[in-house]
Amino acid sequence: MVDDRARTLEVNDATYAAWNAHDADAVAAVFAEDAVTRDAGSADVAVGRAAVRERAEWLFAAFPDLRLERVDLVIDGPRHADRWVLSGTHSGDLLGLAPTGRPVRVEGATFTVLGDDGLVAEDHHYMDLAGLLTQLGAISS
Repeated sequence: MVDDRARTLEVNDATYAAWNAHDADAVAAVFAEDAVTRDAGSADVAVGRAAVRERAEWLFAAFPDLRLERVDLVIDGPRHADRWVLSGTHSGDLLGLAPTGRPVRVEGATFTVLGDDGLVAEDHHYMDLAGLLTQLGAISS
């Protein structure tokens, strides 16, 4: 990779733009065909662009007004970590919960590794799931 920092910024900016445009194909486009994604607290490992696209579509259905804001970005060669805030209105099925119509604001972080091709090879997501479930009324605070 010619310039890790420039490529990381390009990929990260494209990712946020895609999420905020609600474009699942554009979200998936920054990932390698065999990219691996993991969500903390889940044993599931998703592999490939199709899995990334499916996750984006699922979140867009759950939060049709989803907004993703980057709070911080730390770059270390082909690796980076970004802290983010997801906000939106719960209007679709999420984790078995029927739509509540409640607004949410959830903090999280993603740790990413770019491959030699400049695409995302690995993504590890950490989200305040307890905070999300509390805001949706699924658990008490």
